Amino acid sequence: MNKLLGFGRAVVLGASLVTLLLGLPTSAEPARAGAGENWVVLSSNRDGTQRTYGVTAEGERLSPLFAAGPPRLVPVAVSRDGSTIAYIHGRDAPDFGPLYLSRADGTGLVRVGQTTNGLQTFSPNGKLLAFTGKRGIWIVGRYGRGLRRLTSRGEEWFDWSPDSKALVFLRVLRKNPWNFGPYGIVVQPLRGKTRVVVRTGPHDDDHTFEYQPQWSPNGRWIAYINHEQNGRRNGLTLVRPNGKQRHRVIVGAGEEESFQWSPDGRWLAFHETFEGELDYIRPDGAWHRIAKDAIGGVAWSPDGKKLAFAASRGFFVGRADGRRLKRLRLGVGAWLGLLSWSPDSRRLAFSGGANRDPRQIWVVGSDGKGLRRLTHEGANDLIGWTRLAPVLPPAPPNPPTERVLDANTVATSTPVEALSADGQRVAFVPRPTVTDCFHVVVWGLGGDLKRLGNLPAPCAGQTTTGVTPLVLAGSRAAWIRSGTEGSACTFNLDSATLTEPVPRTVTAGPRACKPDAAHVRADGDLLVFNYEPSHPRWLVRLGVGGGRCSGLPCAVLRRGAQAEPVDSVSGSLIALKTGATVMVVDDQGRLVHTFPFAPADVSAARLDGSHLVVARSYAIESYDVASGALERSQPLPAGYQLADVDGGIAVLRRAQAIIVLRLETGASLTLAPGQAPMFADLETPGLYYAYATGDGGGRVVFLSRDELLQRMGGGS
Repeated sequence: MNKLLGFGRAVVLGASLVTLLLGLPTSAEPARAGAGENWVVLSSNRDGTQRTYGVTAEGERLSPLFAAGPPRLVPVAVSRDGSTIAYIHGRDAPDFGPLYLSRADGTGLVRVGQTTNGLQTFSPNGKLLAFTGKRGIWIVGRYGRGLRRLTSRGEEWFDWSPDSKALVFLRVLRKNPWNFGPYGIVVQPLRGKTRVVVRTGPHDDDHTFEYQPQWSPNGRWIAYINHEQNGRRNGLTLVRPNGKQRHRVIVGAGEEESFQWSPDGRWLAFHETFEGELDYIRPDGAWHRIAKDAIGGVAWSPDGKKLAFAASRGFFVGRADGRRLKRLRLGVGAWLGLLSWSPDSRRLAFSGGANRDPRQIWVVGSDGKGLRRLTHEGANDLIGWTRLAPVLPPAPPNPPTERVLDANTVATSTPVEALSADGQRVAFVPRPTVTDCFHVVVWGLGGDLKRLGNLPAPCAGQTTTGVTPLVLAGSRAAWIRSGTEGSACTFNLDSATLTEPVPRTVTAGPRACKPDAAHVRADGDLLVFNYEPSHPRWLVRLGVGGGRCSGLPCAVLRRGAQAEPVDSVSGSLIALKTGATVMVVDDQGRLVHTFPFAPADVSAARLDGSHLVVARSYAIESYDVASGALERSQPLPAGYQLADVDGGIAVLRRAQAIIVLRLETGASLTLAPGQAPMFADLETPGLYYAYATGDGGGRVVFLSRDELLQRMGGGS
């Protein structure tokens, strides 16, 4: 219930969301620089720390509200007039912790109390804040003055009367050792005596927030959802503030239902979570259905003329009575967060993610036109609107995590964890940074860096990407990310292109935890993989064919015992390897040649045109693919692995060194430019390699084939 209408504690808690959704009239604060503009208030971790920002509705001047101060100061509510923001501070925010207030421009920050369960809401006139504190509900002025405790019996889930002179809340009337409750719906004037307007039966669990008593904006009714243990009186119930005319308007409401009053108090929007049904209900019980697939709550415009809600098919906007709905085709994605109208009722702000991007803040006109993304990094939560401009200057952009140093070198902020080249391009994956989680970078020689992946955002505690391996095939990159969940291992094969840089999952799921179980290889336009986890004995080609792998074209080349793990690709040939056998097949999956080995000690099989080069326990051996004849053999240096072969030159690597070995002559070159980890890939233009630097960063370097041959002793 509280999740789907945005009433969850992770964003804006308690009835504070109601004041947000009902609009923000012009602030009564003195005029400041930027006053008169509509500013969106949001919370973001874009720089690695959760901060509060203001940004114009055009996406300009993203500015922090505070230059420094308590860490993790999480905004949780905005006053209806947009003048004041409430925050919870500390590692437990926004659930509970010290409570702060400030003006919406970031001035006047003051601590006002300690909240115990994250419930707080501004009064409709914006002058007071009510919050749950130690042993009851507390009241404080918006400038931090006049703090006092209003109740003292552990009350929960409260709402203000429209005139800001009373609260309605849920109270445990007496403790019962066998079940929870009974409860009372209680009206408490700020000055005067308490009165119990409803006495409920016992509840079957401790989810007291599900009663969520709400005062109608016209002051005539209090609505709540009753969840008594016997179930006979469950339902959405209305009662007068004096306790009279109690009646149900919905019978049998479940625990996941939620509701919200319209601005004039004439309707309630009632949302059935599991069914997705959104209904309009009058206090007399008359109703009509608005939608059958609603996934978000109703937001009424401040002028009371329009409504908006999120559904599985996008946003809908219509009249305040739920008629004449128009679907806004925004193309933002399935996940849609809190909706909030601008003070002039002309625009909607919302948080949402597109294509697995972290949550961003968007604004769109009420007619569905003018969609604009206001943020471009970090995970962001919408708080509300204000007309006060932040007093601090705009935040500087985060420094780039990679930058081109010269025609042959790229600097990375962290070491590289995977690298793959194809012709004039190289792709690599740097480790996560404080501000940027996972992405693939493609660098074309002499050109700019291209990002494949979602928008930059921190990932808490993640120090490695888990990518093994990464391959580049023309303009398409593919990579496997592995991890663990308990005692099981997980597997994700993703792919993206330079023209479609947002990754798409090709296959994913749990798999057996076994070494060297990630098999995807590529060369040119030939990209093949073993279809784990559902069909690990399938050899599949991606990018061509009449089949579909999660929406991408693909073709199954081989199945069963004839689909051993793929180990390398070159031209139109594919090498499949076990310890004792290497099978070479063509790009249609037809067998070209089988190479048996005894002892079964083949650690790597690399194709080089019409040649097969294998690394064994003692040697590097080269074979002619067509005839199977052994062409030459070279000793394998101790501790090195065969990484690549191209044009008769093998690349060997270990943790802190790379050897480039000419198979025909035995001439070699050792590169030890920095620290582990090191990666290398040889292509016709030359050698691409990466290493870590002593300052915690990394380098990706290109060495032309001509220079490589010269350093190996000359010759072509």
